[in-house]
Amino acid sequence: MAANQFFSHTLFAFLLVGSCAAADSNQIVQVNLDKLLNARVIITQKEGQLQLADHALDHGNSILITKTAAEASKAGQLNPLPSSSLIAADARHPEVKLHYADGNGGPQVCQISDHEATIACPVPPNHYQQVQAFFISADGSTPIVVTLHYTDGSASQRTTRVPDFFFLPKETDTGWFVLVDDFGKVDAKGHKTEANHHYIHGFDLSPDAGKILQQVEIHKGPSGSVLNLFALTGTVQPTQ
Repeated sequence: MAANQFFSHTLFAFLLVGSCAAADSNQIVQVNLDKLLNARVIITQKEGQLQLADHALDHGNSILITKTAAEASKAGQLNPLPSSSLIAADARHPEVKLHYADGNGGPQVCQISDHEATIACPVPPNHYQQVQAFFISADGSTPIVVTLHYTDGSASQRTTRVPDFFFLPKETDTGWFVLVDDFGKVDAKGHKTEANHHYIHGFDLSPDAGKILQQVEIHKGPSGSVLNLFALTGTVQPTQ
């Protein structure tokens, strides 16, 4: 079995239905990706001691760092990630919970570095107004096909490219926006390599609100890039 096939089958075998957090009357769902998380790409800290990354975002040494960890590592003058992984809602997205935290030494993203692979993310079955996926693509943009599976057996697809995390989405990048902006990078020891100009991108999956969504499947197409899935967040259709 090829490495990418093994990776895909392994991910399919260890899936966990997400948990629902009713953050407000719109019922925000932070999908639990714990069984898909396989890489630490963000340096955090615990009681002033660094919790190092075990993977880079790319094929090189691109690593992120939180504000408190940057202070502990004396990273230098850069824009770090916020120490809280709870990203406040704005006009473009609801409150989003990423999978990193100071004091937590576990994996933080689902990383696909294979040439081509597929992952499946079950979601709590419901009618969703919107579902958004949050990515970093490194070493170039990444072609993806997202398939939305409904309980009636039907499916719909979205085909797009995840922008490289050095670039803002273009006007022609339909459905794309920025979740976290203008942060820098560090090396494996937590020292600055770039001060800013990097982004976590979000993408609207736009499910059919008239159907009950039960799974999101993401296929990374052929490319030399590395794809990092940070979170999957949905907004439940209000009950009439």
